[in-house]
Amino acid sequence: MVFEAKDEFLSELNIVSSEGRIFKVFPFMKEGFYIALVANDIRDDNFKMFINAHDKAGNITRAFIPFYYQNRSYRTSKIALTDKFLEGKVEQLFYENNHESDVDYDKISKLDKFKFINEDLRTANYRFIAKYADSRPAEMITDFDIEPFVPLINSAKVGSFGDHRYYTYKGKKVSDSYHMGIDFASVRNDKIKLSNPGEVIFAGYNGIYGNMPIISHGLGLYTVYGHCSNLFVTEGMKVPKGYTIGETGTSGLALGDHLHFGILIQGIEVRPEEWMDKSWIKANITNIIKDAKKIIGSI
Repeated sequence: MVFEAKDEFLSELNIVSSEGRIFKVFPFMKEGFYIALVANDIRDDNFKMFINAHDKAGNITRAFIPFYYQNRSYRTSKIALTDKFLEGKVEQLFYENNHESDVDYDKISKLDKFKFINEDLRTANYRFIAKYADSRPAEMITDFDIEPFVPLINSAKVGSFGDHRYYTYKGKKVSDSYHMGIDFASVRNDKIKLSNPGEVIFAGYNGIYGNMPIISHGLGLYTVYGHCSNLFVTEGMKVPKGYTIGETGTSGLALGDHLHFGILIQGIEVRPEEWMDKSWIKANITNIIKDAKKIIGSI
């Protein structure tokens, strides 16, 4: 969205959701004009947005942002846990994330270890990503050219965004979680090439995501690449389009070699399929910016 806000006593300007989530706004083209990408969590059914303008006296002017939901259904899956998985990958991850604590491993069941990984560790790892994906300063934006993302060439999708996964063991429910990305698989240790230029803001290990870089593409847009076997980037690098940032693998909570690809808007995980669709990008991003520049340029 692009909007104008002017007041000689303006002290703070942002977009806030009904749940209290604050989105940065970026100065756009001329003084008094602003641009922002905003998003809602798919698990929030009552999402509303407002522009909040604060003046130096502490007064707040609020403007409601009208928008429309597109009805969309997400997959629900039931996954049966095996002893091989629980005693292998789960045991390994539990140890990696608790070996410096006073945890008595023998007193914790393998199902409780899985619950810790699937719920507690997953939440902590997500918050870690969200913190990085909401840390960049709101610099002046003059344009925003973005190409469709193709995270893994000639690959097959093996996991969907928004999939609500229920895990069972011997027919009984153990835990559940949402899969907030897309999984792609092709060949072992396949090259992961960057579809759009960006800056590496994190490159390292992050629990269930394994080896994982986070790339900032500007305007609060970030991409995440999980389960890598090797990383070829380091924090602070500015990487061009087509650069090989890593290779697929099984690090973190992964059995088969694949890539977990995620996209975040200011810390909110969104549907990667949209940002992989040229028509969607044109209709929802490019054309809006193009029209806004014409209007602002005529003022």
